[in-house]
Amino acid sequence: MIDISKLRIAQDWIEKLANGINPLTLEPVKEDDIVNNVHISRCLFFVSEMLGKAEPSESVSRRGRRTFWMTTREAEQINVLAPCGIAQFTKTVNEHIPADMKPLSVSAVIKWLRNNGYLYEANIDEKHKTNLPTEKGIQLGITVRIQQNPEGKEYQRVFYDISAQRVMLTNIESIAVIR
Repeated sequence: MIDISKLRIAQDWIEKLANGINPLTLEPVKEDDIVNNVHISRCLFFVSEMLGKAEPSESVSRRGRRTFWMTTREAEQINVLAPCGIAQFTKTVNEHIPADMKPLSVSAVIKWLRNNGYLYEANIDEKHKTNLPTEKGIQLGITVRIQQNPEGKEYQRVFYDISAQRVMLTNIESIAVIR
Protein backbone atom coordinates (compact mmCIF):
# COMPACT_ATOMS: atom_id res chain seq x y z
CA MET A 1 0.00 0.00 0.00
CA ILE A 2 1.20 3.51 -0.82
CA ASP A 3 2.05 5.76 2.12
CA ILE A 4 0.02 8.80 1.00
CA SER A 5 1.67 11.18 3.45
CA LYS A 6 5.14 10.34 2.08
CA LEU A 7 3.79 10.65 -1.45
CA ARG A 8 2.39 14.12 -0.67
CA ILE A 9 5.70 15.22 0.89
CA ALA A 10 7.61 13.96 -2.17
CA GLN A 11 5.18 15.75 -4.49
CA ASP A 12 5.45 18.97 -2.47
CA TRP A 13 9.25 18.88 -2.50
CA ILE A 14 9.42 18.08 -6.22
CA GLU A 15 6.98 20.88 -6.99
CA LYS A 16 9.05 23.30 -4.92
CA LEU A 17 12.19 22.27 -6.82
CA ALA A 18 10.32 22.69 -10.12
CA ASN A 19 9.41 26.22 -9.02
CA GLY A 20 13.05 26.99 -8.17
CA ILE A 21 12.59 26.73 -4.40
CA ASN A 22 14.82 24.74 -2.05
CA PRO A 23 12.28 22.54 -0.20
CA LEU A 24 14.42 22.43 2.94
CA THR A 25 15.04 26.15 3.37
CA LEU A 26 12.15 27.56 1.25
CA GLU A 27 14.70 29.93 -0.28
CA PRO A 28 14.96 30.44 -4.05
CA VAL A 29 17.75 28.38 -5.56
CA LYS A 30 20.53 30.19 -7.39
CA GLU A 31 19.71 31.20 -10.97
CA ASP A 32 22.39 28.88 -12.36
CA ASP A 33 21.15 25.89 -10.32
CA ILE A 34 20.35 22.82 -12.41
CA VAL A 35 16.69 22.84 -11.30
CA ASN A 36 16.27 26.15 -13.13
CA ASN A 37 17.14 24.43 -16.41
CA VAL A 38 13.92 24.44 -18.43
CA HIS A 39 14.19 20.73 -19.27
CA ILE A 40 14.80 19.72 -15.66
CA SER A 41 12.00 21.89 -14.28
CA ARG A 42 9.56 20.50 -16.86
CA CYS A 43 10.52 16.98 -15.81
CA LEU A 44 9.97 17.90 -12.17
CA PHE A 45 6.54 19.40 -12.93
CA PHE A 46 5.60 16.23 -14.80
CA VAL A 47 6.69 14.00 -11.91
CA SER A 48 4.80 16.19 -9.45
CA GLU A 49 1.68 15.96 -11.58
CA MET A 50 1.99 12.16 -11.81
CA LEU A 51 2.46 11.89 -8.05
CA GLY A 52 -0.70 13.95 -7.62
CA LYS A 53 -2.61 11.45 -9.76
CA ALA A 54 -1.37 8.57 -7.59
CA GLU A 55 -3.53 9.71 -4.69
CA PRO A 56 -6.58 7.50 -4.10
CA SER A 57 -9.69 9.04 -5.63
CA GLU A 58 -11.74 8.87 -2.44
CA SER A 59 -9.52 11.35 -0.62
CA VAL A 60 -10.52 14.98 -0.58
CA SER A 61 -8.58 17.31 -2.85
CA ARG A 62 -4.98 17.05 -1.64
CA ARG A 63 -5.95 16.19 1.87
CA GLY A 64 -8.64 18.83 2.14
CA ARG A 65 -6.69 21.73 0.67
CA ARG A 66 -8.91 24.33 -0.90
CA THR A 67 -8.58 25.26 -4.54
CA PHE A 68 -6.41 28.30 -5.15
CA TRP A 69 -8.36 31.55 -5.07
CA MET A 70 -7.37 35.16 -4.64
CA THR A 71 -9.30 38.32 -5.34
CA THR A 72 -7.90 41.05 -7.54
CA ARG A 73 -7.90 43.35 -4.52
CA GLU A 74 -5.78 40.88 -2.53
CA ALA A 75 -3.43 40.35 -5.47
CA GLU A 76 -2.92 44.06 -5.99
CA GLN A 77 -1.53 44.29 -2.43
CA ILE A 78 1.41 42.05 -3.39
CA ASN A 79 4.67 43.93 -3.88
CA VAL A 80 6.57 43.11 -7.04
CA LEU A 81 9.98 44.74 -7.04
CA ALA A 82 12.01 43.39 -9.93
CA PRO A 83 11.80 41.36 -13.13
CA CYS A 84 11.64 37.63 -12.43
CA GLY A 85 10.85 34.26 -13.96
CA ILE A 86 7.40 32.74 -13.77
CA ALA A 87 8.39 30.35 -10.95
CA GLN A 88 9.48 33.26 -8.76
CA PHE A 89 6.26 35.12 -9.60
CA THR A 90 4.08 32.19 -8.50
CA LYS A 91 6.21 31.76 -5.37
CA THR A 92 5.60 35.41 -4.49
CA VAL A 93 1.85 35.00 -4.98
CA ASN A 94 1.79 31.75 -3.00
CA GLU A 95 3.45 33.45 -0.03
CA HIS A 96 0.16 35.33 0.39
CA ILE A 97 -2.27 32.41 0.55
CA PRO A 98 -3.45 30.36 3.53
CA ALA A 99 -1.63 27.12 4.33
CA ASP A 100 -4.75 25.04 3.62
CA MET A 101 -4.98 26.31 0.02
CA LYS A 102 -3.45 24.74 -3.06
CA PRO A 103 -0.78 27.01 -4.55
CA LEU A 104 -1.11 28.92 -7.79
CA SER A 105 0.53 26.78 -10.44
CA VAL A 106 3.03 27.91 -13.04
CA SER A 107 1.04 26.01 -15.67
CA ALA A 108 -2.15 28.00 -14.93
CA VAL A 109 -0.29 31.29 -15.37
CA ILE A 110 1.40 30.08 -18.57
CA LYS A 111 -1.97 28.92 -19.98
CA TRP A 112 -3.52 32.31 -19.19
CA LEU A 113 -0.60 34.14 -20.83
CA ARG A 114 -0.93 31.96 -23.93
CA ASN A 115 -4.73 32.26 -24.06
CA ASN A 116 -4.42 36.03 -23.92
CA GLY A 117 -1.77 36.31 -26.60
CA TYR A 118 1.25 37.20 -24.44
CA LEU A 119 3.16 33.94 -24.97
CA TYR A 120 3.37 31.31 -27.65
CA GLU A 121 4.82 27.82 -27.61
CA ALA A 122 7.97 27.50 -29.71
CA ASN A 123 9.92 24.41 -30.69
CA ILE A 124 13.48 24.34 -29.38
CA ASP A 125 14.17 21.15 -31.30
CA GLU A 126 12.25 18.02 -32.31
CA LYS A 127 11.66 16.96 -28.68
CA HIS A 128 11.56 20.20 -26.68
CA LYS A 129 9.35 23.24 -26.55
CA THR A 130 9.42 26.53 -24.68
CA ASN A 131 7.21 29.56 -24.15
CA LEU A 132 8.32 32.84 -25.69
CA PRO A 133 6.73 36.29 -25.69
CA THR A 134 4.64 37.47 -28.60
CA GLU A 135 4.84 41.08 -29.76
CA LYS A 136 1.96 41.80 -27.37
CA GLY A 137 3.96 40.11 -24.58
CA ILE A 138 7.08 42.13 -25.38
CA GLN A 139 5.03 45.33 -25.21
CA LEU A 140 3.72 44.20 -21.82
CA GLY A 141 7.26 43.73 -20.47
CA ILE A 142 8.01 40.06 -21.08
CA THR A 143 11.59 39.61 -22.20
CA VAL A 144 13.97 36.78 -23.03
CA ARG A 145 17.52 36.57 -21.77
CA ILE A 146 20.14 34.12 -22.94
CA GLN A 147 21.68 32.29 -19.99
CA GLN A 148 24.10 29.42 -19.55
CA ASN A 149 23.53 26.24 -17.62
CA PRO A 150 26.35 24.77 -15.48
CA GLU A 151 27.58 22.78 -18.48
CA GLY A 152 28.00 26.00 -20.47
CA LYS A 153 25.06 25.39 -22.81
CA GLU A 154 23.00 28.48 -23.60
CA TYR A 155 19.25 28.55 -23.14
CA GLN A 156 16.50 31.15 -23.26
CA ARG A 157 14.92 32.28 -19.99
CA VAL A 158 11.77 34.38 -19.95
CA PHE A 159 11.49 37.29 -17.50
CA TYR A 160 8.43 39.30 -16.50
CA ASP A 161 9.02 42.93 -15.58
CA ILE A 162 6.98 44.77 -12.96
CA SER A 163 4.27 45.87 -15.41
CA ALA A 164 3.82 42.30 -16.70
CA GLN A 165 3.57 41.02 -13.12
CA ARG A 166 1.02 43.73 -12.31
CA VAL A 167 -1.15 42.64 -15.28
CA MET A 168 -1.01 39.03 -14.07
CA LEU A 169 -1.98 40.13 -10.55
CA THR A 170 -4.83 42.28 -11.89
CA ASN A 171 -6.13 39.20 -13.73
CA ILE A 172 -5.56 36.72 -10.89
CA GLU A 173 -9.24 35.77 -10.73
CA SER A 174 -9.18 34.71 -14.39
CA ILE A 175 -5.93 32.81 -13.84
CA ALA A 176 -7.30 31.07 -10.74
CA VAL A 177 -10.06 29.28 -12.66
CA ILE A 178 -7.66 27.70 -15.17
CA ARG A 179 -6.99 24.01 -14.52
